[in-house]
Amino acid sequence: MRVLVVGANGHTGRRIVRLLRDGAHEPIAMVRDTTQVPHFGELGVATVVADLEEPLDPALEAASAEALIFAAGSGSETGPEKTLAVDRDGAIRSIAAMEAAGLSRYVMLSALRADPGSEGSPISHYLRAKGIADEHLRRSDLHYTIVRPGRLTFDEGTGKVELEPDPESGGSIPRDDVAAVIVATLDQKGTVRKTFDLVEGSTSIAEALSSL
Repeated sequence: MRVLVVGANGHTGRRIVRLLRDGAHEPIAMVRDTTQVPHFGELGVATVVADLEEPLDPALEAASAEALIFAAGSGSETGPEKTLAVDRDGAIRSIAAMEAAGLSRYVMLSALRADPGSEGSPISHYLRAKGIADEHLRRSDLHYTIVRPGRLTFDEGTGKVELEPDPESGGSIPRDDVAAVIVATLDQKGTVRKTFDLVEGSTSIAEALSSL
């Protein structure tokens, strides 16, 4: 399956692209700057250059994509304006492009505690933006999966996770494992139209996803 990876040049996005390339799917990396293209060329991965603040229909068509992974993010430390432009509006544009193209498989990298009504947190603007995008996706007819990981770390992946942890306990997870879960959902029919929280744990990724 040809998979357009939005946010391919991010820390988690690059991991997703590599796993897709080394597995059963063909990644197409969407980047916003031509200077980011050579990195993917060295990996043997095709690219499309597009801006999340513009309609994404041309990028989706150019990629001849069959599925989309949204791994873009402004980062929780950016201001509200940029966060809304990328994490909320950019995600909504990608959903609209998928619907317009008649495509269905969509995987969203969201965040633990994403909530349209989030308040009282230093990153509430980020959690609201992610939550609004998630709600928009749930209201669509797409065959979505929404993955909501805890705090992302650069620790080496273990291949062990926990789904649906206590949301108040927080938790973290290596980016390696988040990428592995996202790629694995593409082939797990049980994850379609499902949302789940994700932190590091003691259960293999395959076993955890099969429980959904």
